Amino acid sequence: MTLHPGSSARRPPLVVPGDRVGIAALSGRIDAARLSTGVAALEELGFSAVVASNLRSGARLSGRPLFAGSDTERLDAFHELAADESIAAIVFARGGYGVTRVLEQVDWALLASRPRAYVGYSDLTPLLLGLVARTGMVAFHGPMVVDFERGLLPEERQSFLGALAGERQPAWQLEVAAPGLSAGRPRLIEGRLLGGCLSMLAAAVGTGLLPSFQDSVLVLEDIDEPEYRIDRLLTQLRTTGQAAGVRAVIAGHFTNCNAGASLIDFAGSLGVPLFAGLPAGHQAPNHTLPLGARVSVDVRNATLEVQR
Repeated sequence: MTLHPGSSARRPPLVVPGDRVGIAALSGRIDAARLSTGVAALEELGFSAVVASNLRSGARLSGRPLFAGSDTERLDAFHELAADESIAAIVFARGGYGVTRVLEQVDWALLASRPRAYVGYSDLTPLLLGLVARTGMVAFHGPMVVDFERGLLPEERQSFLGALAGERQPAWQLEVAAPGLSAGRPRLIEGRLLGGCLSMLAAAVGTGLLPSFQDSVLVLEDIDEPEYRIDRLLTQLRTTGQAAGVRAVIAGHFTNCNAGASLIDFAGSLGVPLFAGLPAGHQAPNHTLPLGARVSVDVRNATLEVQR
């Protein structure tokens, strides 16, 4: 299935403490000690962790050290978790690099037949948006095992648990990044929440896996990108037509990036307001965002709220 532009995705089944949560690795390798600590922290929240076969102790992985196993090993381990009906959610171990190598082989029909919450960010951005587009399900831009390993802030734990349990989330207070772009706008802007890591969005343009951004509120974040690359990536989203129909742009964390001027130019070229200060991305706090869900932006008060 392909989600029709403008339609909102359906929520996956609720996830609560006591449920089984799969830990998948489709990207880079994760140190065994970090994995163990992160899994323990997730289990302290009351979940039962099921670690993918390519992450288990004694797993003999082939392929380059850059990845958590060969493309086949990573994908087979992921599909094994996805086929397990007892697993209520899948949280990814870490980002890095590797997801784009296997996207063409993902069994989207399998994922659609086993609706559940998927949580990750960074390199997982194309997969999460692929889930929205191909299965019509909300996917979650949120903390991974490496974030649990560093220790979630109380607000991050609350956001993670609340989002997966389907609880109504408080509105996020934003900052008006370019007052001139908000002038004359309707007070309320509604749309589907889409986006994620900017560099990974750009890498997925042309693959056919991204949903349409028509009638969307676009969230962007990234890390360690020089200003010229930020500008080039945003220009790619605009000139390829991928950003057509965006209703508002919201910046999360741009960690170690000088992105302000480029974001203003990008939003200005689209003729939409620009907001900043969303606590999501490659640094704490990293709140859990329901990609594909219907949201509203209060332009006057600069808030973002997920609709029920």
